Amino acid sequence: MEGRLEPVDAEYIRKHLAERWGWPIITAVRGYSSEDEIQGLSWRDEWGEVQGLIAWHIEGERAEIVSVDAYQQGRHIGGRLLDGAEMALRELGVNHVSITTTNDNLRALAFYQRRGYRLVKLDLDAMDRVRALKPNVPQVGLEGIPLRDMIELHKHLT
Repeated sequence: MEGRLEPVDAEYIRKHLAERWGWPIITAVRGYSSEDEIQGLSWRDEWGEVQGLIAWHIEGERAEIVSVDAYQQGRHIGGRLLDGAEMALRELGVNHVSITTTNDNLRALAFYQRRGYRLVKLDLDAMDRVRALKPNVPQVGLEGIPLRDMIELHKHLT
């Protein structure tokens, strides 16, 4: 698949995350509001259309990937986004990155582990805390799995 990674402006990130997830974005590490400094990259196809977005927040030598969204599955967009983000984060002096997913997202868990991320924390019943702020979050997630917990993964970039 032809295409390219490119930086994306804060307004696009804010709009996309609002539409996809709604504010605040809540991870195992913290909550993010639309005002937080979140950076990212997009993947554009050969016609210039955005086909994916990865967004992160940096604090010193650590970063958290806030969102990985490939708009079409099975085209390796997620892998390209993650590789690009890791390269950009290294260039910015980041040596440790974390990412959060939910217990129902088995595909994401496999994807991150294949790419060197390690499971470091299981946050039991985290989704109940999320629902206190975002009541529309469903009780049942992917594959009919009860949506209950968050899983934090880490990777050293050095």
